[in-house]
Amino acid sequence: MAATGDPRFIVVLGPARSGTTVLRDLIACHPAIAAVPFDVNHIWRRGNEGQADDCLSPGSLTPEQRAAIRARLIRLAGGGGPAEVRFIAEKTVGNALRPDFVDAVLPGALFVRIVRDPRNTIASTVAAWKAPPKPGYLLRKARMFGLRDLGYALWFAGNAVKGRFGHDRGLKVWGIRYPGIQADLATESLETVCARQWLRSMEATDRFFASLPAERGVSLTYEALTSDPAMLAGIWSRLKIADADLAKTVLETRIRPARTQAGSLPAGIEPATLEAVRARMAELGYG
Repeated sequence: MAATGDPRFIVVLGPARSGTTVLRDLIACHPAIAAVPFDVNHIWRRGNEGQADDCLSPGSLTPEQRAAIRARLIRLAGGGGPAEVRFIAEKTVGNALRPDFVDAVLPGALFVRIVRDPRNTIASTVAAWKAPPKPGYLLRKARMFGLRDLGYALWFAGNAVKGRFGHDRGLKVWGIRYPGIQADLATESLETVCARQWLRSMEATDRFFASLPAERGVSLTYEALTSDPAMLAGIWSRLKIADADLAKTVLETRIRPARTQAGSLPAGIEPATLEAVRARMAELGYG
């Protein structure tokens, strides 16, 4: 990062397992863009570590918190790196529930919203809850914690250990923590919780994009992103660093051919939640 530059952020928003990581990494393939390499929920929750959910309000943000969050993001993306790097791509799944808070921290950011067929997304979320954590990933992520993050680090470690050895839903929390998730984990199926995670993420980003100036928002689907280099080139063009040839090369070298067949919604989703998911699916054109 150029020492004298003030980087502009590109914030990726979307439900978990919808391709947010892929999108962040593709965006950062441009030499003018660096990326925060992991979800960093602990950084976004600075000063709100005790809150039970991820819905943070801009009204709770102090100037000190704003400056600290921004500085940590820049540092994690490689602050002090090459001078040609002028943008930072950031993707933390919990930000789908608090886009207004993120906007208050990173004014002027470009927001890129991604949607993937919810049949595949929700099924993948269920699988992610059930999968044991990968030790290598946990070790790499643990290196990002500082002394100020001790409380969250302990929660993160306990959450991972419980998931590894107990693996009982309610012992391990995966993905976004929407208001009421703990109560749902005690009374609802895991499939219902995963469907509600998807719905809450979609609802929050829908509300945010409804009032976001058009020049500061891009919406796309995972299916289009992974099949059409114009999607990636279009994001770069919003930053005035368009490179159609690079976008084509990036997709050819980094994206494996996508499966064309959609999956199905997991069995066991509570009826009202299932109806809400199907209604949103129809609106999105996933028949």
